[in-house]
Amino acid sequence: MTGQPVAPMPRDGGWAAYTDHARRLAAVLHDERARAAQQAAASRDTQAAADQITHRLAAQRHHLVGLAATLRLPEPHLGVIAPSPVPDPAEALRRAAAAADAADTAAAHAHRRAAQPPLLPGLTPLARNALVYTAAAILGTFASLLMFAVSPDTDLGRIPWQLVPWSLCGLPALAFFAGYLTISLVGQPRIGGGGTRSARAGGVICFVGMPILWFILIAATRG
Repeated sequence: MTGQPVAPMPRDGGWAAYTDHARRLAAVLHDERARAAQQAAASRDTQAAADQITHRLAAQRHHLVGLAATLRLPEPHLGVIAPSPVPDPAEALRRAAAAADAADTAAAHAHRRAAQPPLLPGLTPLARNALVYTAAAILGTFASLLMFAVSPDTDLGRIPWQLVPWSLCGLPALAFFAGYLTISLVGQPRIGGGGTRSARAGGVICFVGMPILWFILIAATRG
């Protein structure tokens, strides 16, 4: 103790003003800390979202390159990621996510299309193959009739017997292999494994159906 008397607090409200300013300063500091914490949390969330979209784009790039190789298409040129013209990071990330979603949708659509054959994708394999063999058989039958029509024996009123083996065996075989080749080229999906070619059904259509149709048409034309 110094023995000096303690000066009394002034009666002009100085202490009250001091405590009021101190409370205000504490409130301002609290608000600043809260704002800084919010900004730090937003920055962490933005960085996490950016990392997530970066990993997603890398996986998407790998998927598209693999899909192009599976579909026997040229490798896509994806280029580099350009800076976004959008100043708001959250909006830029939202647009990037929307673009990635659109790319995933397009890739899924291409994958579904590739899982179906280019020729008549809406039909079942048996119906599609039967239709192909039937078309080949009809063309072969008309080719046989054309051969008969231009044969000199036909002009003389005789049956061109030398063309019968072609009509009953040769042209059906050509029709069968033409249908089989057509199915192999455009009637099979490009992914998901090879489908059936319905060789037995094609054999019945070409080697049985064509002679029957040939006899019917010959009988009709000569009758």
